[in-house]
Amino acid sequence: MDTAIVMYGPPAAGKDTVTASLAGVDNKFRHYHRIKVGPGRTAGYRMASTADLDHLTTAGEVIYSNSQYGSTYLIDRVELNRMLTASQIPVLHVGQPEAIGTLLAAAPAIRWVVVELWCPRDVAAERAAARNTGDVTERLAAWDATPKLMVADVRIDTGSIDPAGAADQIVDAVRAAQSSIIVPAMHLVHPDGSLDLAATHRHAVSAAAGWVDCFLINGSTTAGSELTSAERTAVLDTWLNAVDPSRLLACAWSCDDVATAVDHDIRPMAVLQADTRPAAEQLLRTLPAGSTIYSHPMFGCTFDAELAAWARSADHLPSGGKLAKVSLTEIAEIRHAAPTFETWDGSSRRIRQSIDAGAAGVVATPLAASLTELPPRSLAQIQRTVDGVQAKLDQLPKRAAKRGWLLDQIQS
Repeated sequence: MDTAIVMYGPPAAGKDTVTASLAGVDNKFRHYHRIKVGPGRTAGYRMASTADLDHLTTAGEVIYSNSQYGSTYLIDRVELNRMLTASQIPVLHVGQPEAIGTLLAAAPAIRWVVVELWCPRDVAAERAAARNTGDVTERLAAWDATPKLMVADVRIDTGSIDPAGAADQIVDAVRAAQSSIIVPAMHLVHPDGSLDLAATHRHAVSAAAGWVDCFLINGSTTAGSELTSAERTAVLDTWLNAVDPSRLLACAWSCDDVATAVDHDIRPMAVLQADTRPAAEQLLRTLPAGSTIYSHPMFGCTFDAELAAWARSADHLPSGGKLAKVSLTEIAEIRHAAPTFETWDGSSRRIRQSIDAGAAGVVATPLAASLTELPPRSLAQIQRTVDGVQAKLDQLPKRAAKRGWLLDQIQS
């Protein structure tokens, strides 16, 4: 999983110190050394000439550049890619909000963690003076000119939190960033409501180019239960022609659906349709190894910690599942009862909280409206996008209306 950290803050906020603390926790965290062209401090930079700058610019390898303190500072694609290829987690230091937007837009599929560091001005002044670089006035002017971020994954006041504590918070955010984002995949329809497989294929091809981990096919969001078994197979085949099977989950409303998914080398997500606990246990017994489940109160018995513990002891534990209407406490209880079960919270209203409680990821239904215009892969950015769409969906009274609205967004 390509993961990178953007560490933002004013001069002397502690970017170098916190980065060093991160490296002490795990050496996969590496300071991305920006290219510097100009005089002054050389430590922590890759020094280059004006000719080098011109060459990188001409080659299109400069992601972002800015000039300050009489020098030019560059973030280049070559070094970023080199670090990611080496399975390192680059820590990029920036002091301009626009640098963050440019970075995330240049590589939206990277699991970005945006960290905002800050400290009181008097603390910054003491730290700047201790550097003995002779530019305290300039650095404090830059401190004054550095605005707070509108969106960040982690915000830390280094005047009150020590480097080790800051590193711990960032490590937690990195773990959260590496969780799964699953999105229900819509099948498109003709004006009369019948399947439009050609349009669905075009949509799938476009969606496949994005960073979504898994597309959930024939789920409840798309009224998969209202399709015939043959229609569900046709939809599944259409998406399979555009997306690698490892990125697909097939919602299974019948035994035939489960068999079809297995035949297609796609993980089935069997709907837990059971009125009683014994019936739920029996359904779990029938599932092929590696299957996932979809649990929702409207289908009867739900997958809880007690059922998870039974399934684990009986060796019938699914590999994971979408759990709708589940509380944070229930997520934690299931994680404790069956640590290998991947819980995907059916709600994306509280992504970070769900993951912190023990979820392996979320099912982000609102993103179905914009699979071709996804936000960069920062949980804070994703949450902001999800919240905006969810607010519109919440204004609609019924599932059919919500589904229609999502289809309208795709088809428009």
